[in-house]
Amino acid sequence: MLYCQQYNKMAEKSTKKILFVITKSVWGGAQKYVYDLAVNLPKDQFEPVVAGGGQGMMAEKIISAGLPYLEIKSFQRDINIWKEIVSFFEIIKILFKIKPDIVHVSSSKAGGIAGLAIFIYSVAKKAAKPFLLLGHKGKSYEKAPPPSLPFAIFTVHGWAFLENRSRWQVWLIKLASKITCLFYDKIICVSRNDYNEALKNKIASARKMVVIHLGINPTNYDFQERTENKFVVGTIGEATKNKGHKYLLEAEKYFPALKFNIISNIPNAARYLKNFDIFVLPSLKEGLPYVVLEAGLAGLPVVASNVGGVPEIIENGKDGLLVPPANPEELAKAIKKLIGDKNLRENLAKNLCEKITKEFSLEKMLKETILLYK
Repeated sequence: MLYCQQYNKMAEKSTKKILFVITKSVWGGAQKYVYDLAVNLPKDQFEPVVAGGGQGMMAEKIISAGLPYLEIKSFQRDINIWKEIVSFFEIIKILFKIKPDIVHVSSSKAGGIAGLAIFIYSVAKKAAKPFLLLGHKGKSYEKAPPPSLPFAIFTVHGWAFLENRSRWQVWLIKLASKITCLFYDKIICVSRNDYNEALKNKIASARKMVVIHLGINPTNYDFQERTENKFVVGTIGEATKNKGHKYLLEAEKYFPALKFNIISNIPNAARYLKNFDIFVLPSLKEGLPYVVLEAGLAGLPVVASNVGGVPEIIENGKDGLLVPPANPEELAKAIKKLIGDKNLRENLAKNLCEKITKEFSLEKMLKETILLYK
């Protein structure tokens, strides 16, 4: 049987082409996740391509690492129906251009739009008229193998329906989340909490979901040497409602002589962590926050809201202090406790750093993710 050249090439193919899709190309937690996966995958097994909105810091880092980056020009975080439609067709175009074996999508908005695009792309490939392969002297025919469809993975960095919203908004977001998950073969939850909430709210089945904690590579961090002489309590995060900065500012009122520092919307802000004496995460919602891993790696004691996957990193009283969310009084009490006890600060910081190095390594995250890719 004479096989067409296209299928000979497919048979000889030894690497899998992976398309990563993300809404924004800034340098946040989801972007660090995509970067760490794309850059550290074994080159003899995978060919990563990254597509995202804009030309932010993640895009620059991807390009500097020698990987292809494709801009989805209409992709943005804010809702704009026209731009969502344009983004959908941009992703369709990228899928036909790249012809990926695996599509790995991160962030809620990208999950929905890219998920639908993957579905339409797969339907179009299935509907395409199959090639006929000529037999000896053209007397017999055999259908070519069916087209290979991409294996679709969606990583959840905290479910949007867990945010403090009106009842109808929560219902609508739950419905959208359920529909989104239908488009994917596997759902990666970065925390056990996200997994449990998805089961509880019937977002996806246990068979489809898997928990893979985020991992961090110490060699990726070059923390700036301390320049502060005063005792500093601080946090790092986007200036959004979910980050709970207003509760840290309310807690600050209990410490008129103490310096509080909020670093927001600064590229690669983690490098300034060693200027803090105590790191505070006052969030109302989290998946599994990279910034807590980074603070622990920087050797800081952490006070954090008991939300999302945070308790999966911090055991209260052993490697950090947990407080109820949206409670500036309890936040202030925890900060005061650490200020007054240097030994406690040092022990919590030491324990957290050891835990992160052992249980939240990039190597572990890569190993578990690659098992899905295969």
